Amino acid sequence: MELEELIDKYRNSKPQIRFGLAGLLALLPALNTWLNQGEALEARRAQVETEVVDERQKFEAAKQKVAELPALMAKLSEIEDELTRAKQILPDRIEMDNILASLGKLEKELDVKIAKFTPAAEYQPNPGLEYKEMPVDLVLQAPFPQTMRFLDRLVHMPNLTHVRNIQFGNSIQDASKKGSDAPVLETSARLILFKGM
Repeated sequence: MELEELIDKYRNSKPQIRFGLAGLLALLPALNTWLNQGEALEARRAQVETEVVDERQKFEAAKQKVAELPALMAKLSEIEDELTRAKQILPDRIEMDNILASLGKLEKELDVKIAKFTPAAEYQPNPGLEYKEMPVDLVLQAPFPQTMRFLDRLVHMPNLTHVRNIQFGNSIQDASKKGSDAPVLETSARLILFKGM
């Protein structure tokens, strides 16, 4: 068939057939795209829908965080106030003379013998916090009740102190305390002294 014959048939056909052929010709590019790229387009559409859902979830999470922000700001302000009060309580330096005087007073008052007092170097346990610790190794010799009273009074001293690693050893003979019923224990502990920076 030649082109002229096709044109004549088209002109002689009914208007419904003409419109049908024109519509079919108009749909051919879309049909071609659908057949050749349909799967890729469907996969891309599914991916975009997933991305929309993810972004919507992120938006909702951010919206919730924004709603929690005033409460967090109030909590931060409260923590900063507590930190300011703690800095006022925390001493600027460790005055070893005062600590030794307090320990000597407690030693005499409670009848406890301090057999060893060995301070170590100051260190900062947490770089994010503005304080330092100074550990002091203690060895005490006294009956159990006096030892416990001594440690209790030690942690309630005006300078901030903390006692760790308490270990009770074997009883030892104390020649100066003959006739005493309570055995003398040798107790080791680590006293922690705090100071601000």
